[in-house]
Amino acid sequence: MLVLLAGNNDGMSSCSDCGRAVDHCHGTLVVHDDRTVDCTDAACDLPDLLRHAFIVDCIAVRGGCCGSDELLDWAEAS
Repeated sequence: MLVLLAGNNDGMSSCSDCGRAVDHCHGTLVVHDDRTVDCTDAACDLPDLLRHAFIVDCIAVRGGCCGSDELLDWAEAS
C-alpha cells in the first residue's frame, strides 16, 4: 500500500468540494495492473474512482510496482 502523509488543509485557500460537503478525497488514487487501487492519503477511507480528482497508473509513480525494470530505467534516463 502506498502511503504519503498529507499535510493539513489549513493553508489552502478553498476546496469547492469541502465547501459543498461532497464526499471526496484529496489524495491521488493509484491503479495497479491487477486493477486494485491504493490512495496516497493515509486518511482515505474509501479508495473509489469517483471520490478522487487525481488517478494514475502505478507505472507513473517513481518506483511503481507495475513497471518492469527496463521501463523504469528508461523513464529515469529521460
